[in-house]
Amino acid sequence: MKTIELTRNTIDLKQFIKRTALESDFQTLIKQDCIITENGVPRILYLKLGSESRIVREVCKKIKYQANTRTAGLKTLSAIFGFSPRNTIRRDFCSGTGLAMHKQNYNAVICDFGIVLSKLYEQYFPKVFAEHSKVTNEKISKDWRIKDTPFTSGIINKNNPLKYHFDGGNIKDVLSNMIVFKEGIEGGYLACPEFNIGFEVADNTVILFDGQNILHGVTPIKKKQRESYRYSIVYYTLKQMWNCLPLTEEIARIRKVHLQKERKRASGLTTAKDLQFDVAKSRLLTETKQKHAI
Repeated sequence: MKTIELTRNTIDLKQFIKRTALESDFQTLIKQDCIITENGVPRILYLKLGSESRIVREVCKKIKYQANTRTAGLKTLSAIFGFSPRNTIRRDFCSGTGLAMHKQNYNAVICDFGIVLSKLYEQYFPKVFAEHSKVTNEKISKDWRIKDTPFTSGIINKNNPLKYHFDGGNIKDVLSNMIVFKEGIEGGYLACPEFNIGFEVADNTVILFDGQNILHGVTPIKKKQRESYRYSIVYYTLKQMWNCLPLTEEIARIRKVHLQKERKRASGLTTAKDLQFDVAKSRLLTETKQKHAI
């Protein structure tokens, strides 16, 4: 494993954030397995994998992706896996993601591969991994963690040339773990302009790095044929999962809210529509418990 010592350059972030990453933004394209260090401290791991990820690729091809708008209005195709925190506006309870609920087998394959990345994480970044695991174990119920990993969730991106950004929403000072599958693609490099480098992210390669503190983006993706693809799967730990109660308590909480609204309805303060929504929430959490095989 080659070690490359680099110095982070000072750049004007306003000239990069939320704009398209370009190959001209860096001078060196990394193609070989390596560890990038800064002042002797490991910062980025880039590594080619073997056949252990084959089934993950096949699952990525079968998943139906949803169009979303993120990164300054950029339309993307993606699917999330693992667990989701509460959202006070749309869904005020913790649960499995849509993939976990409706495509349990696909979700299980993706989540199980997190164990492979966790072992690499522990091997090459032992101190960061130990702290990451410690915080996760202390703050997040095991009901909301991907088994045998410090992760709670992740996202699969399909052919997404993500603009420059810092990752958000994750617990601090830990690493995101990513694997990339590519076929029939030109470009789609991971650019890190502060280090003046880009990563080829060739087919079946992984990158472990602190996406919260290292600016990064994906250069334009050029498909050679219709069937060409670039999938990137990113595993992370959402800080909001700290607020999630153990699963049985989360279910009890929703049922309590439902009961309170029933009483209000009896007094004419809550509509039947509100109650139907609460019943749906309770059912979703119960299904999460029944299908909890991550």
